[in-house]
Amino acid sequence: MTKHLDPWDPDFEWPEEGEREPEPPCGRCEWCQVAQSAFDNILDVADGLWRRYQSPEENSFTVNGRNLHRTVCSSIRREMPTEHARLEGEAYDLALQKWAHEDHDYNSACAAKRYSPHLLLEIMTPAETREWIASRVRPRGKPDYRLCKMCRPEVPAV
Repeated sequence: MTKHLDPWDPDFEWPEEGEREPEPPCGRCEWCQVAQSAFDNILDVADGLWRRYQSPEENSFTVNGRNLHRTVCSSIRREMPTEHARLEGEAYDLALQKWAHEDHDYNSACAAKRYSPHLLLEIMTPAETREWIASRVRPRGKPDYRLCKMCRPEVPAV
């Protein structure tokens, strides 16, 4: 990786005005090539979330941060896109370029959120929800999560 690609590198230097790559289209510049595998992983996560969201009877619980919801909750519907299709061709190239050129911290927790906030949701089956609940217990036995006050999910027995 060159020093022009990673702002967290101590030797990083912002490129001079004439050295910056042109914005649309860049033709898969070095930044896009470095970011492509992380971007593809984000698209895979988005595809998986969409498949789970389409079957709320099987995947009946969704976690947003520390809040447990039913998957059909209106607050979850607001977070999810209304339709989903895997990006291809020129649309893929433009989305990759936009994502890669905006910020270069591809491994941070907020990298997925920059692409779309719905990628921070966890859509789960009742069995997965039981495991999630069991792992969210404070030292004195209190739960370390909240139930949504709108959809009031019934917690599956642990």
